[in-house]
Amino acid sequence: MSMRGQSQVVSVVIMVVLVLSAIALVLPWTYTMIQKRKDMKSVDDVYNFFQRLDDTIRNIAKNGGEESLELKVPGKFTVYPESSNSDLNNSIVFSFRSLVSFIAECDPSLPLPECWIPLNTPNTNTTGTLGVDSPSVIFGRTERVENKLKIEYRLWYRSLNDTPTHGYKIVLNTSDNTEKNTTFGFLRIQRINSTSTPALITTEINIIV
Repeated sequence: MSMRGQSQVVSVVIMVVLVLSAIALVLPWTYTMIQKRKDMKSVDDVYNFFQRLDDTIRNIAKNGGEESLELKVPGKFTVYPESSNSDLNNSIVFSFRSLVSFIAECDPSLPLPECWIPLNTPNTNTTGTLGVDSPSVIFGRTERVENKLKIEYRLWYRSLNDTPTHGYKIVLNTSDNTEKNTTFGFLRIQRINSTSTPALITTEINIIV
C-alpha cells in the first residue's frame, strides 16, 4: 500500500475515533436532558393530580357518591386515616423519584417535618375559618437521595370553624382505618356518612387503594 493510501486509512480511522468519542460524550448528556424533560412533566402531573384529588374529595363530601382517580406516574401512595397515630394523619401522600423538582431541597440539618412547604395556601394552622380558609392544604417537599430527588406531595384536611365553638371537618378513612399504601396509582373515593356533635360536623370519606 502506498504512503498516500496509508495516510487515507489513518485519516479515516482518526475520524471514526473522533466521531465515536463525540457520540460517547453527547449520549449521556442527551439522555439526561430527555429524562429531565420527562420528569418535569411528571412533577406537573403529580401536582395537577393532587389539585384534582382535592376537588374530588370536597365535591363528594358535599354531594355524596364516589369516583375513581388514577395517576400514571411511578411512585407510592400512602393513606393516613384520621385515626392514625402518625403526624401525617388525615392525609394522602404520594412519593416518587425525579431528576428535577419545583420545590426547594430540604436543608439536611432540618427535621423532615419542617420541610413540608404549603403550595395552595400560606395558612397551615390546624384550624381555619369557614368561608376564609381552605379545608385542605397541599404540601410538597424534596430531599436528595443519592443521585436523585425524592419528592413527596401531601393532601391534608383540617377543621374549619364557623364560630369559636363549632366547626366542620372532612375525615379520611380506609377500609379498616389503618394506613394503606399502593404503587398502582389508583384511588377510589366514596362518601360514608356525616356525623354531628354540638362542637363539630364531620363528613367521612373512604379512600380505597
